[in-house]
Amino acid sequence: MLAYIARRLVYMAVLLVLVSIVSFVIISLPPGDYVTTQLANLESTGAEVDETLVENLRQEYGLNRPIYVQYFFWIKNFVQGDYGRSFLYNRPVSEIIGERLTLTIIISLITLAFTYAVAIPVGIYSATHQYSPGDYVFSVIGFLGLATPNFLLALILMFLGYKLFNFNMGGLFSLRLVSAAWSWAKFIDLLKHIWVPIIVIGTAATAGIIRIMRGMLLDELQKQYVIGGMHLTPVHPICSVSAC
Repeated sequence: MLAYIARRLVYMAVLLVLVSIVSFVIISLPPGDYVTTQLANLESTGAEVDETLVENLRQEYGLNRPIYVQYFFWIKNFVQGDYGRSFLYNRPVSEIIGERLTLTIIISLITLAFTYAVAIPVGIYSATHQYSPGDYVFSVIGFLGLATPNFLLALILMFLGYKLFNFNMGGLFSLRLVSAAWSWAKFIDLLKHIWVPIIVIGTAATAGIIRIMRGMLLDELQKQYVIGGMHLTPVHPICSVSAC
């Protein structure tokens, strides 16, 4: 067992190294580099560029070194948590990943709670009221949830939200609050938008768990220990054998 785990860990380390090499090569293939991009942005605004500053930047980021040295420099920064700066946002990549990761975790946890909070009661109801109108309704909704692609459901909800409520549901925030600092207004705006991704992401899982819950509970309800227990005559707890 320990040998198997050690072997898998070695395979994982080798695979990570190979993936990092391929990723670095792909990143390095396009012409230009970080300094070239920054210079192009400065020149587009009409600013003058100091050649000494350019050379210092190349030395700081190791861009004047051989490609294999640049790779090890990149890996060292990556291990230390320095992922560079984003060209689009002009911010450290670690900050952007942290913000996105936090929102992703929040959405995942709320979606998980939504999935089980809806699927378990509906699955129990469908199993205990087999072939009732409610069972048929939930079955149809479940099949629709499984058959509808997430992107199509998202488009439908966004269209209905804009058409019926004149409210743009795209994204997690309104455009005016995307880059704003966290505040009560931004939190309320998040609550207005977050239910769309929760429903879209959770619909398929909810429908699947409803079908599984219904099928498993129906199977249990047909077993002998359940059927036999339903036909037992209840005995009053305070009655003695002789008195009853």
